[in-house]
Amino acid sequence: MTNGNEKNRIGYRYLFDSKGCSLSSREEAKINLIVSEKYDVQIYFGPKPQHGIQSESNCSKYFIPGEPASFGTVEFKKNADQSSKYGPFFLEIVVSTEANEIVSDNGAIRDLLLKQSEGRRGEFKNIINLVAGIIGLRFHRQFILELIGENVLAWEGEVPAFEYAGTALEILERLPLNDNGIKHLEVIGKKLKTLPYEDMQEYSLIFHWLLRAWHERDILYNFIDLFIPLECVLNMLSNAKISIEDKHKAKTIRASIRKHTGENSKDLLHFFNKLFERLRPTLEEAFIELAQTAKFPGWENDIEAFRNFKRMRNDLFHGRSKDVQHKLSISNKKESREFSDLVERYVNYFFFKDNKVYRSRWRPEIREKDNNENN
Repeated sequence: MTNGNEKNRIGYRYLFDSKGCSLSSREEAKINLIVSEKYDVQIYFGPKPQHGIQSESNCSKYFIPGEPASFGTVEFKKNADQSSKYGPFFLEIVVSTEANEIVSDNGAIRDLLLKQSEGRRGEFKNIINLVAGIIGLRFHRQFILELIGENVLAWEGEVPAFEYAGTALEILERLPLNDNGIKHLEVIGKKLKTLPYEDMQEYSLIFHWLLRAWHERDILYNFIDLFIPLECVLNMLSNAKISIEDKHKAKTIRASIRKHTGENSKDLLHFFNKLFERLRPTLEEAFIELAQTAKFPGWENDIEAFRNFKRMRNDLFHGRSKDVQHKLSISNKKESREFSDLVERYVNYFFFKDNKVYRSRWRPEIREKDNNENN
């Protein structure tokens, strides 16, 4: 049996290709910092990052069943100057800390250290983000312009071990479009012909963000890009709840405030606008009404899921947390909701007033509520 000791360390690394950057008076620079009294941070500027460089080539982003996929080539170069793809100047940031004590029956301490480091990935990335952000803000964004590698690290003694993860491969579906689909698009096209230009602009913005979400592979950015089109829809529904008469009255009041209140007009307008906004339903109220109108199977659970997704979004935007989940278990634990499915179903309903959003093997099944569940 082997015992881990305090010399064992775990950590994480970011490697940036600092395009156009250099040092004015030397080839390289190394800086050691301590963050929060427990994290050692090593910062390296120069052409020879100490943990080498990995590069991928000819890697597919997608796999379509029945078609060949290229898993490409992953190369590791101990010396970065051997890479023709990146460089010649890099920023490498490594964070490390003492590992928790490990006991192993087979002596595989290094594998256990790597696993421990992987489990603390988010913690380590927070430290690196802090340091890299300061460098980008105070020096220049080009120093951290392109992240080309990140690794979990483990030190059993002096020599580090690391793991490298390549590009994720998304499994797609084979999707033949039939004649009915072509005819359906032609029917939609007839409605688009008479669509007012102002409506076209508003609707286009919704689809702009939906397109971004479909292209985005980063979990956090995908969550943000998905929330925006749903929020656009809910805001449009909220605006529609304010009558034309009330909007006209508000316009008249604003004009009167500007004309008669002098130097206080700006503050009074701000106060009036806050009061007027209270006439609008909140995002949650707008979604509840939308769900009650659509009455999709499991719409009550859709409301509960939306509340949780909205809480994540608020925590994210107000700096309380950057953790998001794309799949949630509902409180009764009998169902779950995926955020992309929720957004697509309700955006589709807003435009087409049905539940005929595209079908996919990846879309979760939502069952009709059993009458016995109400008893």
